[in-house]
Amino acid sequence: MNKLYKIQKTRYLKPPSEYGDDSLYPDFQNKLEFFKEDLLSNLYNKVPTSYYKFGDGDYYFLNQIPKGSAKPGKRALKKSYSNIDMNPFIDGYRRNSMHACLITSDNTSKFNKMFNKPLDIPSEVIYGLLANKWLLNNINHKIGIIGARPKVKIIKKLMKYEEYKNYLEVDKFNDFITIDQNFACDNLEKTKKKLYRQVEKSDSELFLVGVGHVKSGLLHELTKIRPAVYLDIGIGVDALAGLVNIYRPYFGNWKNYQINNQNMMYKNVDLLINNFGTLGNTIKL
Repeated sequence: MNKLYKIQKTRYLKPPSEYGDDSLYPDFQNKLEFFKEDLLSNLYNKVPTSYYKFGDGDYYFLNQIPKGSAKPGKRALKKSYSNIDMNPFIDGYRRNSMHACLITSDNTSKFNKMFNKPLDIPSEVIYGLLANKWLLNNINHKIGIIGARPKVKIIKKLMKYEEYKNYLEVDKFNDFITIDQNFACDNLEKTKKKLYRQVEKSDSELFLVGVGHVKSGLLHELTKIRPAVYLDIGIGVDALAGLVNIYRPYFGNWKNYQINNQNMMYKNVDLLINNFGTLGNTIKL
C-alpha cells in the first residue's frame, strides 16, 4: 500500500492492488485534512450538515438491481422494488451536504454515474478517522449514535464498562437512537416517523450514523428535524458494537469488545462479514 493512503494508527489488511499506485487519488492526504477542518468548523459554527457515504450497495439499491444488500429479502428491503416508491430515495441521496466514496476505480465509476460532481471526501478518510479514534477524542461536542436497534443496544451496554470507554477514549455517548435492523426501506414513512421522534428529543451536536440504504431517503432531512452534523460512518457502527470485520478498510488494528455470557444479545445481530473476514482480536468483558 502506497504511503499516500496511510492513516496514522490504522492498518488496512489486504488492500486492493490499486492502493499501491499514487496516481489513484493524489489528493488523498489533502482531503483527509480538509475533512477534519470541515467537520470541526461545521460543529463549531453550528452548521447543519449531512455527510453521505456512497457505496456499491447504494448503487445497486438506487438502480433497483437485486444484488447483495440491495436484494429483496436480504437486508434493506423485503418487498420487491415494484412495490416500493423509490422516488424519495432517488431524489434524496443527492441532497446531502457532502458525499463520500471509496477511491477504487470500481467505486468511483459508480459514483460518477450517479453524481454530477467530483467526489467530496474519500470514504477511507471516514473509516480511518474512526478506526484511529480521531472522531471520538477530538470532538468536544455531544455525540449521538444512530443505527440498527440490536447494534445500538450493544453499544449502550458496552459503554457501562470502563475498559471499553478507555479503549474508545470517550467518556460517554449522548444518545442511542435506533431504527429497525432489517427492511427499513419497506415503509420509509414509518421508519422516518420513528426515527424523527427520537432525533427531535435529542440535543446531540454530532450524530454518527449507520443505517444502511434507507439513509438515501432520510439522511438529508435529519438536519431539518434536529439542526446538527450527521456523519454516515456505515460499518463504523459495527465497530463500535464490537462486530466489525477487521478486513474492512483501516480496521485491521481494531479490537472488537463484546460482553461475555450475553448470547441472546448477539443472536439476531446482522453480521456484515460476507464471504471472508474475521472479527479478529475479540475481547470479552
